[in-house]
Amino acid sequence: MPSFRISVTPSRRAAGRFVTQVRRSLQKAYAEEKKKSGLTQTDIARAIKVHRSVINRELRGHKDITVGRAGELAWAMGRVATFGCLEPVVTAGTNHFASTNASSCGAQMVPIPVIGAASLKPANNNLTPVLEAAAN
Repeated sequence: MPSFRISVTPSRRAAGRFVTQVRRSLQKAYAEEKKKSGLTQTDIARAIKVHRSVINRELRGHKDITVGRAGELAWAMGRVATFGCLEPVVTAGTNHFASTNASSCGAQMVPIPVIGAASLKPANNNLTPVLEAAAN
């Protein structure tokens, strides 16, 4: 009888966990910006010149996100995507790495400081966000 046991290599497991962490960071940033400023998926899509359905699929996990796209999404939400590889901290007597700050690699979204009352929504059907216009 064939076995249906699936084996995942440690490298693929680490990659999967990292991609999940990036996607969750993007989802959290989107939820915060939506609540704070009313940012919509359409606003993000216009800013990076793609269709809204692409943004929806990427944020929901139905489409893979590249590192470049993560940066674009963060930019469109007025955030800066950061990445760092930290050395894992192993606690004696446990089967996994210590929580939060000790993951092997991490990503997070950092808010961009907004000057004045600039909005992140595209201005006057121009695909350049108002944030850039306010900086000029």
